[in-house]
Amino acid sequence: MLKAILIEDSLDAEEKLRFLLTKYCGGSIQILASTTSGREGIAAIHTHRPDLVFLDIELGDMTAFEMLEHIEPVDFQVIFTTAHNHYAIKAIRYSAVDYLQKPIGREELLGAIARAENNPSRILREQVSLLAHNTKVKAALPEKIALTTSDGLIFIKITDIIRCESERMYTIVTLSGGDNLMVSKPMGQLEEILDGQGFFRVHNSHLVNMRNIRQYVRTDGGYLVMDDGATVSVARNRKDDFMEQFSKF
Repeated sequence: MLKAILIEDSLDAEEKLRFLLTKYCGGSIQILASTTSGREGIAAIHTHRPDLVFLDIELGDMTAFEMLEHIEPVDFQVIFTTAHNHYAIKAIRYSAVDYLQKPIGREELLGAIARAENNPSRILREQVSLLAHNTKVKAALPEKIALTTSDGLIFIKITDIIRCESERMYTIVTLSGGDNLMVSKPMGQLEEILDGQGFFRVHNSHLVNMRNIRQYVRTDGGYLVMDDGATVSVARNRKDDFMEQFSKF
């Protein structure tokens, strides 16, 4: 059973989350304490040493990310909660941490709990730093991304990604240094995370960094030569959209 703390900005939100956890997750979650501020949350974490913290992104006295920067060590799992689909959601996705968007549904909650049980890894200090940085520069797109592999999390610069290739429920990410990473995420999710960063899905199985295209060859149906020397076909039904985007680079 996971020992949990709830840190929500309002009593109403805390009561709703407590109700859902008690009703649907009573056999797997034990609620040790709940607070409505970052300062109280820090104290509760130090006192109770939880396995899991449900953490509202926007607290009254500080943000969730600022709160985590004040905790050492961060030796627990975190599931963020938020009522808004804003810049913080993008930052969370780039940092490879879990979150629930309010109003929280039963299936979403059960899914998050299952992931916490099946992958009991604490949030890393590097993830906290990446979250804090990316939310402080709200107007800018994140420069780094955390990718989950079989060996753990790898933090890389987005500009180092040349292309991504679908491998069923995984994605092979090719980097400028020549390394290939097998990422534990389907390419559709990676495409969504990298939206706005200059990537284009030229084929069902290929997502490319437009800045790393060396050449577009019109013959043989149309294909790309990437900076790593690989050739990638451009699907016929995506050629017009690709050319429109390619003209901007």
